[in-house]
This record gives sequence, structure tokens and C-alpha cells, in this order.
Amino acid sequence: MREMMMKKITSCVMLMMMLMCVTEVSAQWSVTPEAGMNVTKYKDSPAAQVGFKAGAAVSYTFGSGLFSLQSGLYYVQRGTGKSFYGAAYGKVMGEDGKEVDHYLNFAPGYLNSFHYGYLNGYGQDGGMSFPLDMKVEGIRLSESSIRRDYLQLPVLARFNWKVGEDIRLHVAAGPYFAYGIGGKWKYSSTEMSEKGFSSIYESSNPFKNSTYRRFDWGLSANAGIEVKRFSFNVGYDLGLGKKYKYDDMGLQYHTVSFTVGYRF
Repeated sequence: MREMMMKKITSCVMLMMMLMCVTEVSAQWSVTPEAGMNVTKYKDSPAAQVGFKAGAAVSYTFGSGLFSLQSGLYYVQRGTGKSFYGAAYGKVMGEDGKEVDHYLNFAPGYLNSFHYGYLNGYGQDGGMSFPLDMKVEGIRLSESSIRRDYLQLPVLARFNWKVGEDIRLHVAAGPYFAYGIGGKWKYSSTEMSEKGFSSIYESSNPFKNSTYRRFDWGLSANAGIEVKRFSFNVGYDLGLGKKYKYDDMGLQYHTVSFTVGYRF
């Protein structure tokens, strides 16, 4: 009985060793730390923003090396760039012959919001030109920008081709998921009025006590070349998650990244 047990244990150990050998031959793990820059353009922003990207790709390659599953974890910065806008405010003569408040807002870069006029701060009056009877009481010039920082996890199917002794090409595609961990919202305003000159500056975490959603997701694509163990990659992310908590799902931004890595 004891000999039979020993034979069964020996057989199991041999089988496990064979399976491990097969797995070692047919699959291979690799880790590639990489870092670089990215450029993000949000759909509602007139300017693109340059950011930073760093992390590590983790790949599991099957068989001859043609196909891999790739994931990893990255620190990614995305922003809206600087937006400039302003307003002239004062008084105009209303239809009843009394003076009413009038605001003339302008935002270079936003073609559909340039020179909007407002009466009493409510409703558009179609003021596409400066009212001739407007008594200007002040002018306000403002600037704002937002940078959001994420931890991003891609899940990609990757295809590899050997084109030389130490040169390989690859392309990869799949979804990604991200979580907002910080960033900076900046706002500054300068005002000149009858009361004098004043300015304000504010800065805060865009995810703290705001309507911005921390969870983000989208589709990702990646292509690159590997020379020996060094890799040069170009990535593209298409953001589809909600920007605000009350938003509908849809296209939010495009991000193009350029990174350099080293495979272990």
C-alpha cells in the first residue's frame, strides 16, 4: 500500500514538472517599465494639454511569441489646456426707458460663444456687437486650466513580429480603466472697473468636492518597435467615460502618448 502511494506521488510530481516545463516553453512573462509624454485634447476645450505618462507593461506571451496578453499600471496626466475668456459689463437703456445691467462675454477659441450679450444676467439678447448706448462699468479677464491625474490599467491583445535578429514590431488594442487620484484646477481673474483694479487666484484638487467623476474608461491602441530590450511606443487613448457625474456616456477626449521602455 505504501509503495503504491509513493508511486502515485512520484507520478504526480513528474506530471507537474512536465506541465511546468511545457508552460515555460509555450509562455513567457515580461515586464517593461516605460516613461514619456502625452498630449490630450478634450472635446470641449480649444487647447490641447501636454502631460506625463509613466508605468510598467506586463506581458504574457504564448507559443512562438506571435500573440501576447498585455496589461500593466500607469500614472497618466490629462488636462484641458488654458482657456481664456472675459466680459465687459455695464448699463444699457431698456425698452421701458430704464437702465438695466448688460454683460458682453467673449471667449477666443470658442466660435459659438464669442460676443454673447446678456440682459440683467439672464437670457441671450443676440448681442453680437457692442451696444452703442452701453455704459461700461468694468472689464473682467479670466484664465483657467485643469490637470487630472489617473492610475490607468489597460487590458490589451498584442501581436508581435520579428523583423530582424534583435528587432521586433508590435501592435496592441483593447479597453482601459482609470481612476482619478489627484491633479490641479487653476483659475485666475483680473478686473478693471470704476472701483479700481483687483485680481484673484484659486487652485484646488479637481476631484475634491466637485462633480468630476474619478472613474474613467475607454479604448486604447499601441504600436511600437523593440530593439534588443529597448522599446519605443506610440499609444492612443479614446476616452468614453463620463466627465461629470451627471454626463451621458460618450466621446470625451483623445490622448496620444510617446514612451520609451526597457524589457526585463
